[in-house]
Amino acid sequence: MPSQENIQQVEQIRERLQNSDVAILAAYQGLTVAEVGELREQLRAADVQYTVFKNTLINVAAQELEIEGLDSYLRGTTAIATSDNPATSAKILMDFSKEHEHLQIKSGILGKRVIDAAGVEALVDMPSKQELIARAINGIKAPLSGLVNVLHQGSPLTGLVNVLSGTIRQVTTVLQAIADQKKEAESA
Repeated sequence: MPSQENIQQVEQIRERLQNSDVAILAAYQGLTVAEVGELREQLRAADVQYTVFKNTLINVAAQELEIEGLDSYLRGTTAIATSDNPATSAKILMDFSKEHEHLQIKSGILGKRVIDAAGVEALVDMPSKQELIARAINGIKAPLSGLVNVLHQGSPLTGLVNVLSGTIRQVTTVLQAIADQKKEAESA
């Protein structure tokens, strides 16, 4: 029977995996206490949670979430870095691993998909969530702004828009008149 502590840790792992856009697994064996403290400080500043868990508990949480293919990466020491910003967390961990050979990226989890270390490295070039949102808004905004400018410049479309809006006003007026007549007929 699992201990209460293990049950709580599995729940914590599951919550982190569910509530994060990315989880990066790393081996940290051989890092000094000072190096681990430096890494945690960098990750904390970027709002990345970094915790060491037992491999069996990570595997249990992954199975509960139907994440397949993770068990081959769960060997040796394992720390999980979870975040809502895949590019930032991957960049911090990749840069730190280049400076400190004892930190090795094992794999990552995007949603329910397991990626290898090369996939984690590719996340570094991924735009942040805010950049993607800004790009999407600009992509939507540009055509609409162009249409508004054309309509304000008095092009032939302006006449068409005025005709259509006038027609819609006329239909609305006719429908309102019919509704009023029906109300008068009902009350009479």
